[in-house]
Amino acid sequence: MVFVSHKKHVDNSINKIRKGHGSQEVVRSLNKTLTEHPELMEDAVCQLVGIIQTDKVENFIYAIEVMLNIAEVEPDLLANSSDAIIRILEFQEDSLDINYMLKTMDILGMIASHYPELMQPSVKIFLQKLNNSNTHIRSASFYILDLIAKPYPEYFSNYALDLIRSLHGLHIDERLYATRLIGDVARFSPNLIDESRGVLSDLAYKHPDTTVRQEAHDVLKKFEVEDKVTTEEPEEEPHDLEKDFISLIDIKTESNDLGELADVLAES
Repeated sequence: MVFVSHKKHVDNSINKIRKGHGSQEVVRSLNKTLTEHPELMEDAVCQLVGIIQTDKVENFIYAIEVMLNIAEVEPDLLANSSDAIIRILEFQEDSLDINYMLKTMDILGMIASHYPELMQPSVKIFLQKLNNSNTHIRSASFYILDLIAKPYPEYFSNYALDLIRSLHGLHIDERLYATRLIGDVARFSPNLIDESRGVLSDLAYKHPDTTVRQEAHDVLKKFEVEDKVTTEEPEEEPHDLEKDFISLIDIKTESNDLGELADVLAES
């Protein structure tokens, strides 16, 4: 009976959000109930994702807050909803408050830390956000891209131009992030180093920021060493001429032996 009353409270709260009657008070009460009764979270996620898919921003900003609370406790429950959550980032930035954008990215960061394989659809979006005017958006984007790039560099194979474009970015951190990502992605797509070598060289030797210079230098050095290792031909073992050399003495000895053998046969 107690379980039923808690479930009813969760359903009623989510229904208020769905109908446009959400508020911070509704969110706080709903989060409290879900935290105390995590067994209700799975069903709540299904309902909250449904609200997000209506594309009514004024409603799903509250859904985002509840989902963030769930992600902090049970990120696994949101894994299958990653595509729907990623879609939030495709909305025009002026239609979604920056704080809710960051909360959405927090949710995706938690999913990416457990299930980076599910994040391929987000790569293009986060690469675009590396040049966002907001420092926190850029930082959060790189954090998630880095979580994806290390285990799945192949997800970036179609975005070489986007990465190189960020090397020319207006923001120092954007150039730094792009350099680090290229270092990860080039493990799978070594041609990326060739395509970006000119820009990386400029950053390594001419950029005023010490960290950017060092990062670019490290990436170039790393792949120059790897190229050298993979392209060097193995040294041939020196040919031992002495082994193959038959001396005149040996030939003479062999001739004498054959001659003796011929005399014995003739006598018999």
